[in-house]
Amino acid sequence: MDKCMTRLIIDTDVALGVWHKGRPRDIDDGFAIVEAINSPLIDLVGITCVYGNGPIDEVFRVANEIVDLKEANVPVTPGAAGPMADNADTNPAVEYLADALRKERLTIAAIGPLTNIALLIRHHRDVIDQIDQLIVVAGRSPGREFYIGDAGPVQDFNFENDVEAARVVMDSGIDCVLMGFELTSQVCVTREDLETIASRGNSTASYFYENSVAWCDYWTDTFPEDTGFHPWDSATIAWLLNPDWFLHEQRGCAITEDPPRFDCGPDISGPQHTYCYGFEANGDRSFVDAVTREVY
Repeated sequence: MDKCMTRLIIDTDVALGVWHKGRPRDIDDGFAIVEAINSPLIDLVGITCVYGNGPIDEVFRVANEIVDLKEANVPVTPGAAGPMADNADTNPAVEYLADALRKERLTIAAIGPLTNIALLIRHHRDVIDQIDQLIVVAGRSPGREFYIGDAGPVQDFNFENDVEAARVVMDSGIDCVLMGFELTSQVCVTREDLETIASRGNSTASYFYENSVAWCDYWTDTFPEDTGFHPWDSATIAWLLNPDWFLHEQRGCAITEDPPRFDCGPDISGPQHTYCYGFEANGDRSFVDAVTREVY
């Protein structure tokens, strides 16, 4: 049976090439955006922006650069500039999401802090039944700490940037798929992979190579055990295209604030969501191959 076209909105804190707080920032949102644009099985309806890896104006700039580079007819809308506690009002991204969902059912890949999605629930609860699936990059198994070798712990970044927003989303009744560090720390995109991308010689490949090297080098310098950076956000696109690559199960979710933790376990009685925790045989290699082969 042929796969159906997924109508998708990406909510992102893309920071490809951005330096913020004295260091390069995560680049994997950019890869996810281009994978979605290029896939014949995804219709990228729009991109909404949220603070996180960079200030909102930088996120908005980079998202527009990628769309322009691909000559894609995809609207980009700025959203929350800080956490829900500081930005309780609606914003253009929230209003765009509400308007789009009133027209049709959509899937949303939330690959930054969940502030825009939580504000959508707060201000436009009537539209949340129009969300087919919300794919979120966050969560961990109970007791799991995010270390790479002896280095860490690494933040559950999107969650910890807005704990209250995550709580609102998890309690909303929206069907969520959760994937984060625990999953994609199992795979790396290496400097060699970036050079393979650059060898394609087109403008997109050059842009991504030039804006990815600093982050790749920063990550491997900080975590010498790793051979490259982790493509966290690309997992959301891979899930839509090839869910059979992933080990997953229904788990309950519980959120605490002191310390901030977003635990997902089969014995937790909280809201139930799909949790991706690993890869089927060869799924990890297929995933990395897709990131480096199909993006450009």
